Amino acid sequence: MTSRTRALVALVASAAVLVASGIAWATSRGGVGTDIERVTASDVTSGEDDIDLAAQTAPAPSEAGNDSEPDTTDVPDVPVVDATEIVIPDPVLPPQSLSMDSIGVTMPVLGTGVTDDGQMELPDDPTVLGWYRYGSAPGDDQGSAVLAGHVDSIEFGVGPLNQLANVAVDDVMTVAGPDGTPLDYRVTDVQRIPQAVLPTDDIFREDGPHQLVVITCGGRYLPDAGGYEDNIVVTAQPVDA
Repeated sequence: MTSRTRALVALVASAAVLVASGIAWATSRGGVGTDIERVTASDVTSGEDDIDLAAQTAPAPSEAGNDSEPDTTDVPDVPVVDATEIVIPDPVLPPQSLSMDSIGVTMPVLGTGVTDDGQMELPDDPTVLGWYRYGSAPGDDQGSAVLAGHVDSIEFGVGPLNQLANVAVDDVMTVAGPDGTPLDYRVTDVQRIPQAVLPTDDIFREDGPHQLVVITCGGRYLPDAGGYEDNIVVTAQPVDA
């Protein structure tokens, strides 16, 4: 080993001794271990987010030793509802059918609503009646239960309602309710009314004495107007009323 090499080894050994002595002294002071951990945590965290976290978790200097009373503002009680006690009403089902024995017609019934242009929606098939589900139902205590259907169609041809005008006053019509229970109505009025003056407020009324109204088209077919000129409107009252 050359004298230069021996000198370099001695220098490195001396530096190691100094570093070891410094660490031992700092450890005895109780600060370096904490500083090392803090720096290490800082180096591996994302920086800005951790600053925000520190600001949220550490008390501000001005708050240290604050003896003021905590905010005791009452929090309003939130009512607790037992979900098992909530009553959900059963959906109103449409009647099953309408029978008009005096003209030999029985037709199934579907629940219908309103078209985009505000008219009562009707089944496409003229052998099926629609029940206006937003109004009264057959068997209710008040209001009009309205059943309506097409008299014919290009796809299906002429339907049984082409005989509706032959119903007479005092004829009995029977509606089978959703569960099949028969509800009898006696005819009190048969009218042919121009569509332009159809009294919709009375036909679709939601209050007043209960009645059944059955409607279809009638009169002349007006191609330029896109439909029939009139409506056939049959009104009936409950037999037991």
